[in-house]
Amino acid sequence: MKLIYMTIIFVTMIVIMCIYSITNTAYGKSTESNCVIQKIYTPDKETLLETKMVCRDGNVGPSYWELFAEFYYAGVSEQEYCRYVKGKNLFKLPTKVCLNKDGTWRYND
Repeated sequence: MKLIYMTIIFVTMIVIMCIYSITNTAYGKSTESNCVIQKIYTPDKETLLETKMVCRDGNVGPSYWELFAEFYYAGVSEQEYCRYVKGKNLFKLPTKVCLNKDGTWRYND
């Protein structure tokens, strides 16, 4: 008797999972844009030259590295050039100095 109940529960779970997978496309992400990632290789197929997103309407989207830079460097206008030098304090702890735009060093204590 327990085997029959277990079988019915198992079959019901399989049916629920099948219905769920049919009704939800691509884990909830719509593919309405009809865009593909195009990878361009050298003629010998050894080296990847470029990766770009091409859509059905002819729009060529940003490359992978442009998307990465946009995400990673969002809100950053310029990188500061800084380094640590031996401090002039009692314990000679390192002090951070940064280069200004006019070429002078700015000490950050």
